[in-house]
Amino acid sequence: MSEPSTPTEQQQPGFNAVLGPAVLEIDQAILSVQKSQANLGKEIERLVAELELFTDIAEPPKLQPCLEKLFDAKNRLSSTNKLLARTNERVERIQCELKQMQK
Repeated sequence: MSEPSTPTEQQQPGFNAVLGPAVLEIDQAILSVQKSQANLGKEIERLVAELELFTDIAEPPKLQPCLEKLFDAKNRLSSTNKLLARTNERVERIQCELKQMQK
């Protein structure tokens, strides 16, 4: 058996042992957040649809500020989802690199 000859090769098992579980934990948290945000997005869309029903009333209550807040929240949620997707891609790339380093 040959022993690791460079300091980098000697550090790999420890590096993988520390980062591997952390990367997996982060990946699980990202998936959980994405699921929660998908549910939140559906709820926001449902509320927007309900509030839009009031726009046809002769003297509707002042819902425009609420609609604007909901649309803003929806836009922020979309932006956050895109950011989480990019983060998840990075985590997956790191996992691939860790797997390649373990080989």
